[in-house]
Amino acid sequence: AEMPGHQISEADVQKSLEEIFKAAPGRIIAATFSSLLTRIQQLVYLSEAYGRKLVIEGYSMKQNVAVARELRYLEAKKGTIIDSKEMHNLPDQKITIACTGAQGEDRAVLMRIANNEHRTISLNPTDSVVFSSSVVPGNESTVQRLKDVLYKRAAKVYHYTTMDIHAG
Repeated sequence: AEMPGHQISEADVQKSLEEIFKAAPGRIIAATFSSLLTRIQQLVYLSEAYGRKLVIEGYSMKQNVAVARELRYLEAKKGTIIDSKEMHNLPDQKITIACTGAQGEDRAVLMRIANNEHRTISLNPTDSVVFSSSVVPGNESTVQRLKDVLYKRAAKVYHYTTMDIHAG
């Protein structure tokens, strides 16, 4: 409502995400809202199309994905979604991680990964980090602090102001 024009479509978001999948030299770590099942479905489709396995990290995201799969709102081929313990047997370019923490929350998955506090995932210099969310008013400083850490430690950081990877 604050900007003139119209919102981008989910098809545009998928095209932009696909550009990241084409260019990413290592893992893709995509942070989004745990309830944004359309984005998680897009990550499933793209992971399958580009020969990647998808790891779901974050309690609320795992719960939402489990319910959505049970109700058949989210579809994935058998073996596409794997546990984080299994990803260490695969090369980085075969892994996508969908996680919580796009708002810079202290204990959310992305912040723990950035601060090297996650029990199974640590950042690699070839990782591409995707913020598939807009910043909720009031979270600007925490999101920026998180981005600052990621800019120093990851190969590439993508967010909605630099690429069409989130539709509000």
